[in-house]
Order: sequence, then structure tokens, then C-alpha cells
Amino acid sequence: MQNSRRTLLIGIAGAGALAASDDHSHVHPDQAPSEPAAAYAPKVFSSSQLATVGALCETILPRTDSPGALDAKVHELIDENLALRKAEQPVWIAGLAEVDAISKRLSKKSYLDLDDSNRVAVMMELEAKSKFFTTLKDATVENYYSTREGLMVELGWDGAKPLAKFEGCTHPEHQL
Repeated sequence: MQNSRRTLLIGIAGAGALAASDDHSHVHPDQAPSEPAAAYAPKVFSSSQLATVGALCETILPRTDSPGALDAKVHELIDENLALRKAEQPVWIAGLAEVDAISKRLSKKSYLDLDDSNRVAVMMELEAKSKFFTTLKDATVENYYSTREGLMVELGWDGAKPLAKFEGCTHPEHQL
């Protein structure tokens, strides 16, 4: 049985911008097909570090019945944001080194080379022993829910319709 995103987040967390949505998949007869988008060039991270951030974000918000963090390119958004926040860059670089050390100690492999269960084990240890976990989790969630995938696809938000009433979180454990 596939876990829900909420169940996975609770398990990992221990209970704890909107992109344009126009469909450009059709080509008008008087327009040439557009070129594929160029590969993202990291601004702060190395290519390997960026891939690790992507894998970490996907562990936190995996693809389920809705898009995951990789689908929303959360790792690229984090890199873009960090390019503007130089003071936060050392925290991320040190955090990634910590993830690598935990991965190699637990499994003798880099985080990118781990299967899902071993990635979760690394996350659980990171959560228990590192402040970086909170930084990573917060950035993942914040960036994901600023994308089309998070807002429109997962949450069903339609910016064209005003809300008559905002209910807030309806989960019983989050009620006052």
C-alpha cells in the first residue's frame, strides 16, 4: 500500500511565485516548435550537491498521487534562493557534508546511491542529530508550495477564484 505524503512527512519529521500554468504543449501553424529548456546550471551547489539536494527534497516530498519535489524542481529553487542569501550558503554546504558522512557511515555509499529505505534512515538520523534537517525540511516545503505543482496540482488552488472563507488546516491534530 502506498503511503500518503502526509504519512511520509510525519514519519520523517517525527510528528512534527506561483508558476504560470498556461499549457504551451500545442504549436500554432505559424510558430516553430520551441527549443527544449536548457539544463539548469547550479549557482551555489556543485552538480553533485544539487543532485543530492534534489534527492533529499524528494525523500521529504516524494511523488505520490501528486507531484513530488523533483517534479517541482524544488532543489533548483533552493539553489536560486541561496544565490541571493550568501550568509546561508555555509549552512547548506556543511549540511550536505553531514548527510554524506551519515550516508557513508550507515551504508558505505553516498546519499544519491542509497535506496529509499536507506535514504529514510539517513533522514531519521539527520533529524535526531542535526539542525540542518529543519533547514532542509522548511526550505523543501516552502519552495514546493510556491510552485504550480504544490499549489495547483496538489492543493487544487485556483488563483482565479477568490475564497469565500479560509478554513485553515482541517486535520484534527492541528485544531486549537
